[in-house]
Amino acid sequence: MNIRTLKLAAAALAITATGIASAQIRTLVEAVELSPANIIMPGSLNGMVTFRPCADECDEDYERARLTPDTQFVVDGSRVKFEDFSKGFAVIRQAKDGYALISVDTQTKTITRIEIKG
Repeated sequence: MNIRTLKLAAAALAITATGIASAQIRTLVEAVELSPANIIMPGSLNGMVTFRPCADECDEDYERARLTPDTQFVVDGSRVKFEDFSKGFAVIRQAKDGYALISVDTQTKTITRIEIKG
């Protein structure tokens, strides 16, 4: 009885391993770490954010992604509304030690979360 159970378990593991080997990995959200100075924010919540994916000055091409009402905005670790984020961004954008992280849904090209620290 134990031998049959062991064989069934081994067969199940083999089938599972084969299924996993043929599975494809797909990126759903891409997180980009960059300098706040490399971000151009829109004037409204449904606008496009333009950014260079660099932590410092660089020659990388600009990328664009849309903000939505579902986008999360974070300033210095606190979640805020878009209006408060815009005010914080105006101050932090020029800070030498500023930090930003933009998370972009790769399918829809929308920003799921944007975080800044000064």
